[in-house]
Amino acid sequence: MSKPLLSIIVIAYDMQRQALNTLVSLSPDYQEGVSADDYEVIVVENRSQRNMDASAIAALPGNFRYFLRDEPGVSPAAAINFGFSQACGAFIGLMIDGARMVTPGVVRYALMAFRATEDAMVVVPGYNLGESEQQFHLSCGYTEEKEQALLSEIDWPNDGYRLFDISCLSGANPNGVFHPFMECNCLFMSADIFRDIGQADERFDLPGGGSLNLYLYRKTAIHPCTEHFLLAGEGSFHQIHGGVTTSADDRREEKLQEHREQLCRLLGYPFSAPSVEPILLGKMRSSAMPFLKRSVERGIERLARFAQRGADPYVDDTQKSKHRKSDT
Repeated sequence: MSKPLLSIIVIAYDMQRQALNTLVSLSPDYQEGVSADDYEVIVVENRSQRNMDASAIAALPGNFRYFLRDEPGVSPAAAINFGFSQACGAFIGLMIDGARMVTPGVVRYALMAFRATEDAMVVVPGYNLGESEQQFHLSCGYTEEKEQALLSEIDWPNDGYRLFDISCLSGANPNGVFHPFMECNCLFMSADIFRDIGQADERFDLPGGGSLNLYLYRKTAIHPCTEHFLLAGEGSFHQIHGGVTTSADDRREEKLQEHREQLCRLLGYPFSAPSVEPILLGKMRSSAMPFLKRSVERGIERLARFAQRGADPYVDDTQKSKHRKSDT
């Protein structure tokens, strides 16, 4: 068999049920318009008390490779770099949090973007399952059991776009797709660009990687070569699993402040969401329309604020254009 064009790296830790849902959503029986030969999925799990069932992964259709690692630290950074070392594709997808299911067009449109340009950065908007951000779930009585009931009710393996019906926007992009995102939990780029940004910086050593995801997204988005493609009609949907920043925790704000301080220290400057204007790619399914409506309304408000100040709403794009011109 020839090498796949795309390698999707999924990192898991202590999320057996949720990660298997994610892998099902990445299988060629679920993804539309692609074949098993187009891509591979590399699953890297750091050992916990609830490891995944290797036989269940092996039974999935498609090209799945599973690695169980004994990780001495508490960050996924080393696991990401290990997964990248195993990747065969010229392009990669990163899912640092393996508890994120995706809609059925994600792989098809990611491959379409790479066929348009090898410098594509493909961004899938993030959502949370449930009616509110997940750090508030426990106070609202939302549990894993209720989430499983919701998923069963919509029969998601047979219509993945119904995930929109039981979800809300992620706290990382609460204003929708026409505002700059802080992060992306389903991100695609060329293997060369991932190498060029230094891969996953293993100095992000806090539990869950701290703000590694924000760092990787910003470094990729402001890379002078990347072309930003946004799959506005697709989504990655976070399942409740007791994550470091998505749990009800009295120390949550303290932890987030620690994350912010490490992020700014390793970036070398204060963090801001990268302001790059996306190329919209893919179909807009009816289930996603309510989120598109909110996105348009908030996007118009944002542009009006910038116009009133005489400011550049996509300053990082402007800087990238200047860099390209100076190179020529």
